[in-house]
Amino acid sequence: MIVDITLLLATLSIMTGALVITGVPTKLDTLLVEAAGVNMIAMVAMAFIFGAILGTGLPPAPTYILVVIVIAGPFIKVGVNPWVVHFFAFFIGVFGELTPPTSITAAITSKIANASFYVSMWRSVQICVSLFTLMAGVFVHPELVVKPGLDQMVAAYLVLVATLGITFTLQATYPETRAVDLCVRAVLAAMSLFILFSFNDIASDIVSIGVLSIIAYWVVYRRKTVLGSAPPSKAVAEPALAGTPLSNAPLGS
Repeated sequence: MIVDITLLLATLSIMTGALVITGVPTKLDTLLVEAAGVNMIAMVAMAFIFGAILGTGLPPAPTYILVVIVIAGPFIKVGVNPWVVHFFAFFIGVFGELTPPTSITAAITSKIANASFYVSMWRSVQICVSLFTLMAGVFVHPELVVKPGLDQMVAAYLVLVATLGITFTLQATYPETRAVDLCVRAVLAAMSLFILFSFNDIASDIVSIGVLSIIAYWVVYRRKTVLGSAPPSKAVAEPALAGTPLSNAPLGS
């Protein structure tokens, strides 16, 4: 298994090395930043694309360093706090371990678990959705990394609620009816995104009550329903094996 994983990682390195070693990302960053101009949303999107490209072939630390070197100047010129830029670059560097289609995390875990690479990669991105909310959160709520104290706690609360809402949107199920379930998820996702991207803290606090209410409904009621309808475990479903003497048990039981 270790040999197979080593060969897999070597193959991924060949694929990504052709892009990184040639210096294409360094040239690409200039084009992306120039295309974005002074539009903050476009600049953030272009910076993320640049960091994701670097993350396909570099570990987190080099990705963070190169992203900071490239994007810090343009962002600081338009008034972004340096702490915000550095934390944004740090989160992109961490995301480099998950970057499709050369996700090292998914490659190793799927091989160990004998599971589909693409399913493992998608599940990894789902589990680490907090990275995306933090990337957006540091720009919308810079006090999260700039102002320690009460303002920081308020910003952390809003980002946390948005992260929980998006996580429950992706992974939880609500009513049995498919159409109603999708509607509930859509409402939960809309409220979570509003909290994440809204600059009005008062409105975000009000909407957060609705998000927490939907999450509480799943934890208190829907979770019990799902667990109650789960099939019995193998040990319960096959009690005959529990009384089988070890000497008479078939090989592998």
